[in-house]
Amino acid sequence: MAKIDQDEKVKIKELFSKNLKDDVNLLFFSKDENCQYCGDTEEILEEVTGLDDKVNFEKYMLGSKKAEEFGVDRAPAIIFLNEDDGDSGLHFYGIPSGYEFTSLIEDILDASDNDRIDLSDDIKEQVKAVENEVTLQVFITPTCPYCPRAVRVAHQMAMLNPNIRGEMVEAIEFEELSASYNVSGVPKTVINHGADEQVGAVPAKTILNKIQKLQEDAAVAAD
Repeated sequence: MAKIDQDEKVKIKELFSKNLKDDVNLLFFSKDENCQYCGDTEEILEEVTGLDDKVNFEKYMLGSKKAEEFGVDRAPAIIFLNEDDGDSGLHFYGIPSGYEFTSLIEDILDASDNDRIDLSDDIKEQVKAVENEVTLQVFITPTCPYCPRAVRVAHQMAMLNPNIRGEMVEAIEFEELSASYNVSGVPKTVINHGADEQVGAVPAKTILNKIQKLQEDAAVAAD
């Protein structure tokens, strides 16, 4: 049974045809046991990539050399590659379904043409100026209508700056990880593995301010 209905496929195919500029290559990581949504995630990727030749994915298993190379230790996982076939910093952990399916499609469009990124020029320049490594883990559920905006902020920052990694994490699928960060509501953005956090879908400037504060604190500590 198709994961994407025919009307939606027609709309996405048209979007891709009109807007895709560069190829978008993805890695999909799966595992054989104890992965409720690995099969569904793979089917979604097969259907999406089947809509345009510019969008492609390769499948690997946890424990493979490729998984080790990219530091992937949980599945299902989707990683967007950069133009050098390296890690772009744009990750999905968990099935991109429900409201998060939109995030996947919008990310593909943005990754193909960074000029589509809908952040102000000032914010873009400040994001590009971030010098320290930053990880943004955005905990979501597929039924949360506010979560895609939080995911998009993290992913767009990752597209603009190789020092930033933006991860969508499906909170229910990865329950232990969610519990370790006390995720009781979504979206919740965890910055640098708990150095700071933000609950709710907020403007990119709010997340950027927290990143900059952490950078300033790190600089002071280093003096």
